[in-house]
Amino acid sequence: RELKGDEDFPEEEEPSFPLDKVKFVNNDDIMKAALERDQAKFHHILSYRMFKAFVCRDMESALKFADLHFEHFLTGALGLRYATIYNVFYEALIVFYFMRQTGEERYWVRGESALHNIREWSVHSDWNFKNKLLLVEAEMHNTQKDFDKAASCYEASIRAAQEHKFIHEEAIAIELAGIFFLERGLHQISKSFFGHSIECYEKWGASAVVKRIKVRIRDEFGTDYVQPGSGDDSILSGDSSEEHSSKKRQLIH
Repeated sequence: RELKGDEDFPEEEEPSFPLDKVKFVNNDDIMKAALERDQAKFHHILSYRMFKAFVCRDMESALKFADLHFEHFLTGALGLRYATIYNVFYEALIVFYFMRQTGEERYWVRGESALHNIREWSVHSDWNFKNKLLLVEAEMHNTQKDFDKAASCYEASIRAAQEHKFIHEEAIAIELAGIFFLERGLHQISKSFFGHSIECYEKWGASAVVKRIKVRIRDEFGTDYVQPGSGDDSILSGDSSEEHSSKKRQLIH
């Protein structure tokens, strides 16, 4: 089903078996029992927790859940039986992030594999996969330090998500673009992207994520978030100011 912001993060929700007892411990007996009890529910919980950790930018937890999913549903005996587009999509975003952080080749291999799957799926449904493919390609180019291609793919992903009405994926793409431009030292452009990501997250109903980004804006830029005015309603190069477009073409290499 389509995710609907904070309503998908109910604090009172508890799985039928305690995931905390199996998520980070090397206890094969506990893991086997959890999988045998209800594989579908175990997969659902992993997917839910991985997504929640990712949008909350708790990347260490996101990786731990992605690793569990990779081990038990992608590379284990269960194969691809329970793999979904969302698991593979977030797997790619998570592992490319950790490739940049650690330089460990295993993350690159997993990212390439996920990207290969998304490319194959996009042939069958451009509408559903175009924005996802472009965002993963942006993260790949960012990881390769091909910053011009990365910037183009971030913006193309945002545009595709807008056109195809995937508001939560538009929000994610805009935020990742904001992080990308911040890392390039383009603070004003980055702040604009963060601000527009807030608008999308608000439309989606993810108030906890909105609060997190507002805090980041204050911490990174020393100012509070200000709602964009009527003259600042687009962050894409085709509609933004010439000054912003020029700066985007002069990315730090």
